[in-house]
Amino acid sequence: MKCYKDPTRDAVGICVKCGRGVCPEEVVMIDGKLYCKECSDKLKEESKRLYRSRKDRVLFGVCGGIAEYFNIDPTIVRLVCVIMTLIYGVGILLYIILTLIVPKEPLED
Repeated sequence: MKCYKDPTRDAVGICVKCGRGVCPEEVVMIDGKLYCKECSDKLKEESKRLYRSRKDRVLFGVCGGIAEYFNIDPTIVRLVCVIMTLIYGVGILLYIILTLIVPKEPLED
């Protein structure tokens, strides 16, 4: 079978999701299954979850986790939280609720 991106090259395997031939540099293994780069990216987006960050935390990692989820700077999330606390008084309450509801980021193997 030939690679779907470069038909002049031989594929190293077949993507289990789309069934196309995968070039060596495009191979992504997830749970022992072979995926092409595009399908693995879609799979990661589909399984995206909100966690409290273990790497970027000041108190409980809520703002860091929200920043990782939305792919923005955690300082912006922290500033919004402080502004919501000062102006509306709900920032601290929301932070406490999210601390209790949102799970910690799983440990990486």
